[in-house]
Amino acid sequence: MHIAKVRAPVTWLDLMFLQILTIIVPIFFVLLLGYAAGRAKEFGSDQVAGINELVLDFALPASLFVGTVRTPRDQLLQQGPLVLALLIGTVGLYVIVFLLGRKFFRHAMGVAALQAITVCFSAGPYFGPAVLTPVYGASSAVAISMIAIILNIVIVPMTLVLIEISRGTKCSAGKSIASLVGPALVNAVKTPFVWAPFLAVALVLVGVSVPPLVDSALNLIGQATGGVALFVAGLMIASHKVIFNLEVGVNTVLKMLVQPAVFFLLALAFGVKPPFLYEGLLLTALPSGPMGILLATRNKMYESDASSALAVTCIAMLITLPIVLYLIETAR
Repeated sequence: MHIAKVRAPVTWLDLMFLQILTIIVPIFFVLLLGYAAGRAKEFGSDQVAGINELVLDFALPASLFVGTVRTPRDQLLQQGPLVLALLIGTVGLYVIVFLLGRKFFRHAMGVAALQAITVCFSAGPYFGPAVLTPVYGASSAVAISMIAIILNIVIVPMTLVLIEISRGTKCSAGKSIASLVGPALVNAVKTPFVWAPFLAVALVLVGVSVPPLVDSALNLIGQATGGVALFVAGLMIASHKVIFNLEVGVNTVLKMLVQPAVFFLLALAFGVKPPFLYEGLLLTALPSGPMGILLATRNKMYESDASSALAVTCIAMLITLPIVLYLIETAR
């Protein structure tokens, strides 16, 4: 007698696990692909810099612009509490890490600033499209735009000013500080992935619609953001010596646990509602962005620590991101 086998029903937990895998596996595949290419010396330093410029100056600005300009005006106006939670959480943690670097690790001012930006500069603008878009669609570009603006209008200029002061810039009556802050802010605003979302926000607020042809053209290059950014991150990890010590461990804990926890508490206090609450939590739970490595390499200091933080936080994402996604799914 033939006895039919009864298959166990697919549970809600199985579906959630499958959804998490569909997000996590592609991210780490592309990241490891970039790492393998870097170890095999397939790309020189100039080529890596060129690919990074492709992301920062073309693909990412187009992605942020298209995603933001598609957002309804009333939904965009609801982003105020989210921006406030991201701003206070990011700047507050930056100050804490900077003081920790100065007092505990005995770093010079410039090195402490690089440690602070390494911890606080989330990979949200880089990895965000790959993580948030499968879950929340194109509307997640608004949250990604907000964190990109905060990081590049506030955190990057602050770091550049502290590095210049550390190099011996004299500050008489505050004039030198002002002369440093001004150019730093101007350079930040001139960056395409800062002014592009700014322009998109302005167009939405005044009610100007973008023609479908322009939308389609920008969306085509914007779709390259997630994959190329992950590939470049893998190349950068491969091109620097990775170490693990107390400081790298502390940086990892601060980035992967403290930053999302601080944001979550602030978001609850400011009344940030889903899905903005979940989008912000995912953005702050992502690894360190490559900005720390870029500034460290440019200034010839803190290079190994910055690259190690990127590598270790990417590994830690294997644990933290599924947990965050699970918590979000159970709360929805």
